[in-house]
Amino acid sequence: MRKTNAYVLAGLLVIISQSKSFAQAPTNARRSNFLVCAIKTVGSDVAYVVTSPSRLTTKGGLELLAFSAVTTGLILRADDKIDEELALEGYEFSSQPLKELAKLGQIYDDIKPANFALGLTATTLAGGLVLRDKKLLQTSRLLAESVVLTQLFTAWSKGVFGRARPYTDHGPHDFNLFRFDQSEDFKSMPSGHVSSVFALMTVIAKQYDHWYVEIPAYTFAVSVALQRMTSRNHWASDTMVGGALGYWVSSTLVRKQHEAPVNCAVQPYFIGNRLGVVMNF
Repeated sequence: MRKTNAYVLAGLLVIISQSKSFAQAPTNARRSNFLVCAIKTVGSDVAYVVTSPSRLTTKGGLELLAFSAVTTGLILRADDKIDEELALEGYEFSSQPLKELAKLGQIYDDIKPANFALGLTATTLAGGLVLRDKKLLQTSRLLAESVVLTQLFTAWSKGVFGRARPYTDHGPHDFNLFRFDQSEDFKSMPSGHVSSVFALMTVIAKQYDHWYVEIPAYTFAVSVALQRMTSRNHWASDTMVGGALGYWVSSTLVRKQHEAPVNCAVQPYFIGNRLGVVMNF
């Protein structure tokens, strides 16, 4: 799967680079300007996400406080009970529907998050080029930025919390703070699978703001969270923190894009059977 995704991206790059029919062949100066614009765009996006806590509104602060209270309650009172319920074999009326939904999330684990993210980004990029759709091209950039940023925050947070995973049987209260050298057994919070899938699905849901997009997108994301719990890789609170992290990064990036659209863009087009791109500023 990893090789297949690599070939897809390589093929797209070859098609673009080998295209000789441009309505307006970009000069070296235009290429340089586009590269500078792209770097500035990514840099400003990263800065916008990192500094977003300083723009927290009163409503946002209350929501964060409520989320923190619920997460703390899960850790102290419910994580172990949820883990026991979902880990039970056989038919349990209360948890069986959740276990069935978790089977959908198993697909994400089988494909692997990195491969899924690469494939989804490549698909939106290809669709944007073939259909000459600027929004799809914009979506591919947001997907790539959101998942990379989310995983950086996730990796850092795992080291900060140093929480033991459920399968270690250390219990939900075993935190080893700021132990960045811990093994995978102590990288439970937050869930990397859940943070990445929520980052991806949030971009899709907010870029295409319709119920028939949002419901399948978030249902799939929730199924991944359930799979991580039924497999005893994560506690319920781990998946909540991971989901919130992915949602926060992606919604912040999409909001910035909607408030201040990027001025530099790649505009695809066809001439005969040739695919070309024009760099717009």
